[in-house]
Amino acid sequence: MKKIINKIIVLCLIFATSCSDDYLKEVPLDRFSPENLLTNAAGFEAAVVALYEAARQEHIIASNNFEYMTVGTDQTQWGRNDSRGNKDYSLLNPNLSATIIYWDWAYKQMITRANLILSSIDDPALEMDSDVRDNIKGQALFFRAYTYNFLANIYGGVPIVQDRITEPKFDFVRNSRAEVLAFAVGDLEEASQILPMDVEDGRIPKAAAYHLLSEVYISLGMETQDNGLFAKSVEAASMVIDKQVGDYEMMTSRFGPAASKAGDVFSDIFADGQVNHSSGNKEVIWAWQFESFTLGGSFSSSSANNSIRYWAPEYDKLQTPNGAKNISPDSLGRGIGVNSPTNYVKYDVWSLDTTDIRNSMYNIRRTYYYNNPEDPEYFGKPILTQKGEDGNLYEARNDGSLTDIVLDTLRQYYPYFRKIEGPAINGNVLSGNTSKDFSRMRVAETYLLRAEAYFRQGDLAKATADINTVRARAKARLISESELDEDFILDERTRELIVEEPRLRTLIRMGRLVDRVRKYNSDPSVPNGPSSGTTIKDFNRFWPIPQKVIDANTGAVLEQNPGY
Repeated sequence: MKKIINKIIVLCLIFATSCSDDYLKEVPLDRFSPENLLTNAAGFEAAVVALYEAARQEHIIASNNFEYMTVGTDQTQWGRNDSRGNKDYSLLNPNLSATIIYWDWAYKQMITRANLILSSIDDPALEMDSDVRDNIKGQALFFRAYTYNFLANIYGGVPIVQDRITEPKFDFVRNSRAEVLAFAVGDLEEASQILPMDVEDGRIPKAAAYHLLSEVYISLGMETQDNGLFAKSVEAASMVIDKQVGDYEMMTSRFGPAASKAGDVFSDIFADGQVNHSSGNKEVIWAWQFESFTLGGSFSSSSANNSIRYWAPEYDKLQTPNGAKNISPDSLGRGIGVNSPTNYVKYDVWSLDTTDIRNSMYNIRRTYYYNNPEDPEYFGKPILTQKGEDGNLYEARNDGSLTDIVLDTLRQYYPYFRKIEGPAINGNVLSGNTSKDFSRMRVAETYLLRAEAYFRQGDLAKATADINTVRARAKARLISESELDEDFILDERTRELIVEEPRLRTLIRMGRLVDRVRKYNSDPSVPNGPSSGTTIKDFNRFWPIPQKVIDANTGAVLEQNPGY
């Protein structure tokens, strides 16, 4: 295009004719430019698909080695003997790559793509059925609200960008956290009115907007001290629970093909091929789609479900007493021990009730087996362990005698949550990635959100009833009102939502990141043990604004969070 314009200018000068300004107007010729693409329903649908692709990137944008939405919280620690992964919170600074990566994902991908759709979807000249238009607009509004809620629960107050930016801008200013949350509420309230109830797997239904509204109302209520918002949270959650916005419910009986195998209803919810509504799973409201060779799914290891890679230990690094190393089997994939569970998650949180099915062998893998056929003496047998006099955990032989093999319980040998198990993406077991869909919103969490809203209203009876609904499905002991407090809500969220929940954001939105990390992610008695709790400071309650963003904003002062 530039070459054409230059030739026209030269010709104008040569022949000394008057050159019209029209010659200098750039006309987008690429069929994928917004002006050419967003002219009909098909074009907008392509833009919506791009928005979903960006949303799914949230799971993997921090690289194949880091998952910052959980690591360094009360639930997990960085599974290495070094200071990365918020194991040393003093390294959380405005130049840390993670602070930049998540900021860029939010503004450059999610908000930019949502605003692109919203900037022209209301154009009356578009020939589009009203229900199609509403669905497209509702999805864009949902994801914009989702992203601003994400930002508010990582960085606090951030700039609100609600229009498409078409030229350089250097004068952004931070809105308050309350303003950001209120903006998200506005988007969600509108989306909840226009989204359809019944959608294809992976798409955003009306129930998802109400589910997220319930959470954001709680956050805004806590930020503004407006107790009326807790009542609104209850109303939003009740719309889902009472089936006013779709046929969603907690699954209480076994279902699907998995029901013919050993397991329980909780394991059925996460069984491969049973995560979506179309498979009979009425509990999952929204799930990221990762199926190989499926429209809308993931086709490569670089964008697949890498929960195994993050959460599973390095099982293939274990070896028999005779020195034969384990291999990565199809059923377990290849973990690298990134999200190493704290003792709080491995043991403490389950001490309340050992009958809780969420702690069963079908949902937490605690027993490992030797699987290398090159060692027939141990092939297929469970790995026996025993503590040595030095306090380390050693492998034991079949006769119970100790070997000299010390088990690395930080990285290679620990219990893990079987929600992550699934078929390897494209059959590549060594990738550490699966093609199983990932639950993002479930009705069980809707109950927990409503319980939290009731709790903040001071209605302990109803809050306890909702908690007990979730616990009853898990066959766990029901609790009394006197046992319910904010810590119990956080513990129940761990028992129910571990792996699914972006724990960092939950703790930040509830104002509990610092004290929970200090309590559960610290053990000075263990060499190279959890240390996030000894390094976290009060100002770490929010992440820092990326320094590159502050430096580039030359037209106005973009304030940094205190302490950084």
